[in-house]
Amino acid sequence: MKKQSMVGLFFSMFLRATVIILAIVIVVFGVVFISKVMQKEDGKDKGPATTASPNVLTEAEGHDELLYTDPSETTEYVTAVDTEATEATEAEVIMSYDANILVLNSTDVIGLAGRWCETLGGYGYANTAASDYYTPQEYTRVISTSPDMGQDLVQYFNGASYEVGTVTTGTSESTDGYDIVIIIGIADSDM
Repeated sequence: MKKQSMVGLFFSMFLRATVIILAIVIVVFGVVFISKVMQKEDGKDKGPATTASPNVLTEAEGHDELLYTDPSETTEYVTAVDTEATEATEAEVIMSYDANILVLNSTDVIGLAGRWCETLGGYGYANTAASDYYTPQEYTRVISTSPDMGQDLVQYFNGASYEVGTVTTGTSESTDGYDIVIIIGIADSDM
């Protein structure tokens, strides 16, 4: 039998130790992988359910022209604010319970803005006021002065849109001092 040198003996033991450690790591990863697969099959870890956002546009019969209308044609009185900041906050919706909200009625239904103020008050939005808007709107528009608020209000209306800006014309009351202006459209006049 041949004698091994000290260096040869060291490398031989090092190689064996490395193989044993790698085998242990492979077994551990295999066990973790199999347990994750088994959890998914048992229904324990299926992840969150997917729901459609209330902001998803869908085609409705008779409303095709609204899907293809250039928004700049109908929003000449809305001042645009930093769109990058708006996109950055879309993932995180902040509740607007403390915001000053002006609800404007753009329909011919008398008292509609006041009824919407009461409804929003029931949801926790206490600082609301009602007034009129002179240009009829098909769908409700939520217009916020800051991209950090107002997105949570869209869910209460049928097909409502969200914008960042200010309303400067078309209303019977000044919008100064309001954080959010909601223009109630015909789609939400059945209150």
